[in-house]
Amino acid sequence: MDPLGPDFAYVQVANHIAARIETGEISHKLPAERALAEEYGVAYQTVRHAMQVLRERGLIVTRQGRGTFVLRGRASS
Repeated sequence: MDPLGPDFAYVQVANHIAARIETGEISHKLPAERALAEEYGVAYQTVRHAMQVLRERGLIVTRQGRGTFVLRGRASS
């Protein structure tokens, strides 16, 4: 993530994950939020905020105790 970029870190993370969903790189279950925080080199709360943005965009759904999943029909075939 670019700390000097025009967008907040959580928006950059959300946009990157959205692109991964659209290309089919992530097509079912997303990695755990803590794993994503480590992957992107950001704080856990940054990833949590990014997940909220993706839920608001209708790209993902989170199920307590199960994980976070791409909504059907959103990922490329």
